[in-house]
Amino acid sequence: MNLEKTLIKKENLGNLEKVLNSLHSDHQHSLELCWAIRVGIKQKIDPDRIKNYADWYYSNELAAHFEMEKEHIFPILGMENELVKKALTLQRKIKKHFTKNILIEKSLSRIEEDLEILIRFEERNIFAFIRNKMPSNQIIASLKNYSPEPNSQQWNDRFWQ
Repeated sequence: MNLEKTLIKKENLGNLEKVLNSLHSDHQHSLELCWAIRVGIKQKIDPDRIKNYADWYYSNELAAHFEMEKEHIFPILGMENELVKKALTLQRKIKKHFTKNILIEKSLSRIEEDLEILIRFEERNIFAFIRNKMPSNQIIASLKNYSPEPNSQQWNDRFWQ
């Protein structure tokens, strides 16, 4: 019986890593957005072009990722968990940067900075907490149908290239 528990645990840990890799993939795409914003600003691309892409990315990918975390990841940790509270605060801050259309250049800089901070925080803290403290089968069951599908290839104005 102990061997059976060990095998189940190893299988769940492997599946957990697959789930976390999907979330990590979302984060990588968002870091690419940060990079594209930095490149656009450095190359003095019209801020409206950069903002249009950032807004498109938010609507098509990032907002859904935030919602998935709120529905599936954060409740597992507990909505009163300090890590969750900090992540939600950062998400709200980022959302504000997308919805404010005054001072576009300042908004873009803040999107780039705060999104990177959120991603690094989640990768280092929330993912580590999940790996070390949470029952892997609970997370797997919650996210078994989650599969990110990046849409960035559909954007035609590739100002960063």
